[in-house]
Amino acid sequence: MSKFSSVPTHICWIGRSSEEQIDFTIVDTWLASGNGGHPSPCCGGHNKSRHSSHREEHSEQKTISSTISRYACRILAERDKPHRVQIFAAGFDSSRNIFLGEKATKWQKKNGEFDGLTTNGVLILHPNNVEEQSDDTGEMYIWREVSVDGDIYTLRSARSSTQRGALVLGETNELQDGTLIDLCGATLLWRSAEGLKQSPSKVELEHRLDELNAGKPQCPVNLNTLVIPRKRHSKSSSSSKQPYVYFRCGHVQGKHNWGVQKNGSAVTFRCPICLVDSERVAQLTMGMESAFHLDSGLLEYSFNPCGHMASKRTVRYWSRITMPHGTNSFHPVCPFCTSLLTIDKPFVRLIFQDHCYEN
Repeated sequence: MSKFSSVPTHICWIGRSSEEQIDFTIVDTWLASGNGGHPSPCCGGHNKSRHSSHREEHSEQKTISSTISRYACRILAERDKPHRVQIFAAGFDSSRNIFLGEKATKWQKKNGEFDGLTTNGVLILHPNNVEEQSDDTGEMYIWREVSVDGDIYTLRSARSSTQRGALVLGETNELQDGTLIDLCGATLLWRSAEGLKQSPSKVELEHRLDELNAGKPQCPVNLNTLVIPRKRHSKSSSSSKQPYVYFRCGHVQGKHNWGVQKNGSAVTFRCPICLVDSERVAQLTMGMESAFHLDSGLLEYSFNPCGHMASKRTVRYWSRITMPHGTNSFHPVCPFCTSLLTIDKPFVRLIFQDHCYEN
């Protein structure tokens, strides 16, 4: 980043390129995870990040090209109050010229200035201040595309279409606390310094987790105490203390074979408490990235199907945002692991058999 204190603004460049002028080198999420994961997840944003590790593509990955632009976007921040931060598509190459690919959309505006869009676009979604308790999800969270000049447009018919969307007047490229930035391969979450102060700290989240474990939740089949971990164990882990959630009913138990029914390739799991069949069960684990939590409320809910735990407000918020998935589709994801959420039941309330030894 530029370090000249006499300059009233501070600019940083984000993109796939590892050239010296790029401040944040971003790789596609499926490349970073190395497991063919879902594109466009949430990655930590804000200025607390450092240069991303420069990852060399393995030979088996070279056949699949990245969808993130080499010079994806620029973020311009004011040094003085009110410290406005704006985002612009594309970036400068080594010759200090705005770089757009051959297939990128370009045009001349009415005022004579030129504008354009990156090949796959830079999308932003501002947090909506509509009351979160509203059951009407329509028009709550709307993705827009930002141009080289910082103008806002509706989305193209397809991510790489050469036909730009309609100009949206009255909307801004100014980043807000919670703005999502999608680069077609990775999604960044922008958090302001003031917003992070209002977010729960890691200590607060660990305290909530300790409160749950202090209740000594029991498994009704193995008759032992469960312990909710801070990190997910490997799938091969057979610890009897690892809690699992049944997604149809929300009951939490240990790992056991009671009620497992196989019918060809289909497997169902009958809950021994309520006898309701679930199509899947999953390990419970804490989502420890505090920037993704909206509050430090009780960890009474879990994303479906990954099992990451959070408060009701947090799971409700993220399950109502459809993230860009691929080049022309949208789907809600878990912010902690980017698993695609189940449409009909993206989260479940957890029911523990706890505090059994209290008078």
